[in-house]
Amino acid sequence: MSDPDEALLMARVGELWLKGRNRDHFVRALHDNLQTALSAALSHVQVMAGRGRLYVGVGRAEDVPRALAICADVPGLVDVARVERCPPTLDAIEAAALALVEARWAGATGSFAIDGRRTQKTLPFSSSDLNRRVGAAVLAATGLRVDLSRPDRTLSVEVGPRRAHLWTAACPGAGGLPVGTAGGALLMLSGGIDSPVAGYLAQKRGCRLEAVYFHSPPFVGEATRAKVQALARRLAARQGRLTLHVAPFTDPQLAIRDHCDRRMAVLLYRRMMYRIADRLAGRRGLDALCTGEMLGQVASQTMANLTLVDAVCDRLVLRPLLTHDKQESVALARRIGTYETSILPHDDCCALFLPDHPVTRGTAPLMRGQESRIDVDALVEQAAQGVESVEIEP
Repeated sequence: MSDPDEALLMARVGELWLKGRNRDHFVRALHDNLQTALSAALSHVQVMAGRGRLYVGVGRAEDVPRALAICADVPGLVDVARVERCPPTLDAIEAAALALVEARWAGATGSFAIDGRRTQKTLPFSSSDLNRRVGAAVLAATGLRVDLSRPDRTLSVEVGPRRAHLWTAACPGAGGLPVGTAGGALLMLSGGIDSPVAGYLAQKRGCRLEAVYFHSPPFVGEATRAKVQALARRLAARQGRLTLHVAPFTDPQLAIRDHCDRRMAVLLYRRMMYRIADRLAGRRGLDALCTGEMLGQVASQTMANLTLVDAVCDRLVLRPLLTHDKQESVALARRIGTYETSILPHDDCCALFLPDHPVTRGTAPLMRGQESRIDVDALVEQAAQGVESVEIEP
């Protein structure tokens, strides 16, 4: 399967095993995503498929921590561990277990457990035999106390027909589904905290993302655009590359400012953005829009106002953060590595020309009346035609 001299990681999949006849499609997608993510950052790595597992050969030992971190960030994996290999005999497993424990548990105190199982019933020993044999050897060698219910540390052993794998710790994975298995979505990406988190959560459910950023020069500077590209690059790492569409939004904002009631400015902005994004998604063959909106967070995100922005779209709007609060979003942003970029100072086009008391419960007749004062279709088409598309590499 791999060079015996290279380090080996074992990554376990989760709900993919519920997919029945479609399982192979999901596993292939996960294999390709993992290989792409690893190859973008490291050389001498190879992903190999096994039954319910993906194995990663890492040619250089110093690359193992980085490879573990990358694997843990790829949607579709439950966990990943560095494993040791040996022949599938009790004598070989006992020797490998003692060597691993000596290296990883030197000086440890407290309790331990052995979590061993065989994957083939044709092996000449049972899982109970395996656990008793390895447990007795580790107990004699270390003096640690056995605790099968709440051990301080666990040695895991998995024995197949050709080899056994042993490990003492696993990194939690992202879980979810492989990117690309649920269709495509256009993420409405700003420079804030929430939209990149929403994009990550959509990726976790199998969405391959493109993104649209609404740019309003000269009111919004190029530093904000650069910040959005940095956030897009972080999302691109999970899917190989990401197309970022930069949509000009100055003219729609000026038209709304000059001809519409300022109390409704943000809601009118959002409806225009949704129209432009929906048209762009249709041209790109994408199935849904995705946003970082949270219910009630600001005036434009009340139930009534979200209904009004949805009304201008022909496709599904995904809102992965809809019922989260801000602290949950911040915690996720920290975990996925976007928080430090998101909190850098930036201009926000939705904050331009705002009233002190925006409308929190708009109505469809009210919106139609306001939008009759401007040429909505022309402004949407002008913005859609003026989109600049940039390929973002991880």
